[in-house]
Amino acid sequence: MKRQLHRLLGPDGRILICAMDHVAFMDKRLAGLVDYGAKVRCAVDGGIDAFLAPLGSISAFADDFGPAAVVASVPTGDAFLPTAVERALAVGSDAIKCMAYPFTGDDSLDRAQRLGADAFRLGLPFIVESIPGGFEQTDKHTPEAIAVGARLAAEAGADLVKTFYTGDPETMRQVIAYAAVPVIVLGGAAKGSLRDLLSEVRESVVEAGCAGVAIGRNIWESSDPAGVTRGLAAIIHRGLSVDEALAVAHGPSVDAPIPPVLVAAGRVSG
Repeated sequence: MKRQLHRLLGPDGRILICAMDHVAFMDKRLAGLVDYGAKVRCAVDGGIDAFLAPLGSISAFADDFGPAAVVASVPTGDAFLPTAVERALAVGSDAIKCMAYPFTGDDSLDRAQRLGADAFRLGLPFIVESIPGGFEQTDKHTPEAIAVGARLAAEAGADLVKTFYTGDPETMRQVIAYAAVPVIVLGGAAKGSLRDLLSEVRESVVEAGCAGVAIGRNIWESSDPAGVTRGLAAIIHRGLSVDEALAVAHGPSVDAPIPPVLVAAGRVSG
């Protein structure tokens, strides 16, 4: 388990994840993920550390992931939960991740705890994506609720927690301290520009101390996925400034708007 966690976080304790599990839950065709394998290869070329993907994609694009780690994004419904960890291991996953929705009154934390117990028993690192109040109840996306939700996920057995950025380094440090396990920030909505994206990532990782980020659409909807990934990696692993990371990302167009993505009726991740 410790060796696998080191594979995920690396020597500096940080990780850059490309979230590509959207194809498993969005109800619309995602133009940015039609050529899934090509986008994976671009992110690998840019220096990505890991991918977040559904089991089907992990199997179908196994050769494209190359040296990067792969985190299986799985549901926790009755039909899937009993064999989820075994299936993740069977396709070569380096970790497994599920959703949890604290403060909604559902049983997602209980289901996460069950998955976490199976993952621990079989030695697979476990990540919980904690969304306090769910995606719809935005009034519960407060620093306090994010912190408590992160700790609840950790107590359910998570080795790493993926959750919202609070919006400023000071309150995010409070989330990290309370969580008691490394915290990864989810990317959320498409940013207006690459500068905006890099600025938020630098705040959350370099200034606040998060273990990393899981970025989805801001990578695979970009016209230059490898360049965006290079810029993100330069901040996360080298601590560069936003301007320096923009230079690494390459070219005069790096501050151009990132194209919007298709909006799904369901939840949004990464």
